Amino acid sequence: MIVSDTFWDFEHAGWNRDALATSYHQHLGEVTAGCIPGLLQAVKLKAGDKILDVACGAGYVAAAAHKVSAEAIGLDFSAAQVRLARQTYPHIRFIEGDAEALPFAEKQFDAVVNSFGMPHVPHPQRAATESFRVLKPDGRFAYASWCEASKCIGISMVYDAIREHGSLDVGLPPGPNFFSYGDLKFASDMLGRAGFRDISGTELPLVWRVPSPEAFIEAISSGTVRAAAVLNRQNPANLENIRHYLRKMILGFEHDGGFAVPMPALVVSAHKPMHH
Repeated sequence: MIVSDTFWDFEHAGWNRDALATSYHQHLGEVTAGCIPGLLQAVKLKAGDKILDVACGAGYVAAAAHKVSAEAIGLDFSAAQVRLARQTYPHIRFIEGDAEALPFAEKQFDAVVNSFGMPHVPHPQRAATESFRVLKPDGRFAYASWCEASKCIGISMVYDAIREHGSLDVGLPPGPNFFSYGDLKFASDMLGRAGFRDISGTELPLVWRVPSPEAFIEAISSGTVRAAAVLNRQNPANLENIRHYLRKMILGFEHDGGFAVPMPALVVSAHKPMHH
C-alpha cells in the first residue's frame, strides 16, 4: 500500500493532543511498560551507556534506563508527550523530533530503543536507517511492537468488531500495516536493509487488565489515534453494535475480579557491526 503523505500529519495531530497523551498514559501505558525489561535487556544496557529512546511517549523507557545509570535522552514527535515526559521525569532530557530525521550526528549512541512507536511512522525503513546512523559501531537497537493480529486480541478484536458491524473505509489517510512489526520476517528485512545484523525476536505475553468492558472501550476511544478515528466515524447504529460486540468479547476474558485481555508484544533486537 502506498503511504499517504498526510499519514504523518494525521498521526502527529492525534498524538499532539494533551487529552489523548494523558489517556494513553493512564490506560495503555501500563501495558506497554511491560516491555521495558525486555527492551533494555535486548540492547544489553549497562551503566554509563548513552541511550536514545525514540518515540518516548511519557518517558517510561528513558526513566528505566536512567535508573540503571545510563545516560538517557527521549525523543517524540508529539509536543504533548514531551511535556508529559518532562513533567514526570524532570531530571531527564526529552526533546521534540522526528524518528525519520533524528536531530543527532552519526555514531552518538551505544543503544537506541523504540517502544511501540514504529506503527506510527509513515516510512519505517527511514526510521530504522536513522537509528542505525546515530548508533556507534557495535551499538544495539531494539524495538517493541504488538504481535500479529491473530495473537494481539486486544487490538485485533476492535478491528474485527468494525469489520463485522461497520466499515474500516472511513477516509483515513493510508498508512503502514499496524501489525507488520510483530512479524520477525518483516522486521529482519527492514532492519537488514538498514545495515543491522544479528536480528532476533522475543515474544512477551503482555496482558491488558481492565476493570470492565466499558473501561476498555473508553480507553480505545480516548487513548488511541487510528482505532479511535475509525470508531468515531461510524454511524450511531453501527457504533452501538460494535460496542455490543466488544462487550461480549471482553466478558470472555474475565479474570480475578476484572478482565485480562491478551496484548502480546514482540521485542526485536539487532546489532550494528563494529566496522561500519
